[in-house]
Amino acid sequence: MKKLIGLFALAILAAPAAAQDAPKTPTVNIAGNWDFSFTSPQGAATWRIKFDQKGDTLTGQASTDFGALDVTNGWITGNELSFTLNLNFNGQSIAVNFAGAVKGDTASGNIDVPGAGIAPFPFTAIKATGSTSELSQLLAVAERPRLAGIGAR
Repeated sequence: MKKLIGLFALAILAAPAAAQDAPKTPTVNIAGNWDFSFTSPQGAATWRIKFDQKGDTLTGQASTDFGALDVTNGWITGNELSFTLNLNFNGQSIAVNFAGAVKGDTASGNIDVPGAGIAPFPFTAIKATGSTSELSQLLAVAERPRLAGIGAR
């Protein structure tokens, strides 16, 4: 019985140490330009987002149909990322929340626009090689659907 109690006590003491040694997924570095493509209920769009990364904190700026928007509330842990773009739509501030996962030079996930009355919709992203101004020039010539109706209630 003494041996059983001793083994039990040893197992309890060793468990926290073993949990601390569990391998942790390293945080990926996504600094740079990414092209986020999605189809909202109002149509297709591609937005270029330039991320700056310090540890697990993401900041940056997006080139969108609504002009330049700052990346806020951004973080990345392992390969999971989340950030918000706040846009001004007819004088109303609208939060556009991105959440997903990065795999190499691609990412995918969902976009949520709380309070807009639309269901979350998927995005895909690819690490870009061109500059933000090159994407802006492409968007200027292409038809750029807007997220019409968001926040209009």
